[in-house]
Amino acid sequence: MDSFFSKLVLSNRSDYRFSRHFLFWVVCWAFQGFIYGFYYNNGETRDIFSVSFVESAIFLPQHIFLSYAIIYFVLPMYIFRERYWAGFLWVIVLILITAVLSPVLNYNLIRPFRESVNFPLKHFSFFYSFMGGLRGSLTVAGFAVAIKLIKTWYTKKIENEQLEKERVKAELEVLKGQIHPHFMFNTLNSIYSLALKRSEETPEAILKLSQLMRYILTECARPVVPLAKEVEVLQHYIELEKSRFGNRLDMAVNIKGDLDTSVIAPLLLLPLLENSFKHGANEMVEQAWISFDLHIQGDFLKFKLINGRSADTDNPNSIHIGLQNVKKRLQLLYPNAHDLRIAEDDDTFVITLTVALNAIKLIEA
Repeated sequence: MDSFFSKLVLSNRSDYRFSRHFLFWVVCWAFQGFIYGFYYNNGETRDIFSVSFVESAIFLPQHIFLSYAIIYFVLPMYIFRERYWAGFLWVIVLILITAVLSPVLNYNLIRPFRESVNFPLKHFSFFYSFMGGLRGSLTVAGFAVAIKLIKTWYTKKIENEQLEKERVKAELEVLKGQIHPHFMFNTLNSIYSLALKRSEETPEAILKLSQLMRYILTECARPVVPLAKEVEVLQHYIELEKSRFGNRLDMAVNIKGDLDTSVIAPLLLLPLLENSFKHGANEMVEQAWISFDLHIQGDFLKFKLINGRSADTDNPNSIHIGLQNVKKRLQLLYPNAHDLRIAEDDDTFVITLTVALNAIKLIEA
């Protein structure tokens, strides 16, 4: 039923357009017929409504003329092109032409009709007929133009929302496209370091990399992924990095809560973890350390990542592309539903993120 009415109102198919226009003018005819009927009623017993409905039908063409002239000529040619003064003048001219039609119809159709049914005219003069036509036409045309403007506004609103969705989706794809090569480059560097050391863990690292690649190529095409799968990818990445750092890395991982019932935007947390390794642990000459805490409380994800950093580094963690991408993706996917805080000093870098997982804004093409 909703689909039928939405098509009746918005569809440009000829049958739906004809149906809604026909319905509108039938309602106008009936409304004007009732109004004229009560206006003519002086307590007489004669069938005044049969007269009023006939006269409503006689006056209907002038209402149709004014309404369609404004809707299909003035609006597209002048108002929608921001030629307001010209459009205003055209409206005045069309209103005057329509008002003049009222005395013409009165003289040539209404008066002969009333004489034929022996129904007297209350008032009859050019001025009276002119003002009556002016009032009636403005009322009906006002409703018709208002409906047209509301429909135009609604259509533009839908189009703008669709364009905004497409823009946001394209921007997200660009951000994800920046994340994937960045992530693969860092992971390959880790495996390369293991290969140089002829480490026995190299085959296992390659296997983990293949699993990560499969995740990126298949799962990440979806708008959301299971949180458990996303955390599994983070753990694979941690194992790869721990293999490269060996005893030089002190890594604490703490994961709490139910991961199986929640979903998250893919690769949202991984750039934060990459940033801690590449611009934190990687640049520390002595013992490197990272603390990783992820806690699920109901629909909220609470994530805290702390890493040590070298006091001599010239490039703060917070300026790198991974963090900038995460900030943009959070703004697009979780607007007003996240809290990302970054704190840093000479030897410590802290990221605290809280996300309402159920508030994700899904972008559909």
